[in-house]
Amino acid sequence: MIKRDGYIVWPIYFDKNAPRSRCRRVPLDLAVKNPSIEKIIEAAKSLGWSVEIEEGAHPSTWWIRTGRLIIKPNKPINKNSLIKTLAHRLKILTE
Repeated sequence: MIKRDGYIVWPIYFDKNAPRSRCRRVPLDLAVKNPSIEKIIEAAKSLGWSVEIEEGAHPSTWWIRTGRLIIKPNKPINKNSLIKTLAHRLKILTE
């Protein structure tokens, strides 16, 4: 296993069309329709976080190759807080 300095974030975490059982990690009021990896990158960079892109597909949707992000926040934060903060910013950017 490769050690990374950041959190792995998949676009499905923010997808309004995905149920919680299929790995959506935010409530529906914070989710967006079809989140693009570019919008997630824009949201993360607007928060001052560094982002790397890797190819791949989330295991629950292995047939959809969305890619994943490795996000490195500029201050210590746990993954759940990172996802919710990113969801708030993503919601603002997509409206």
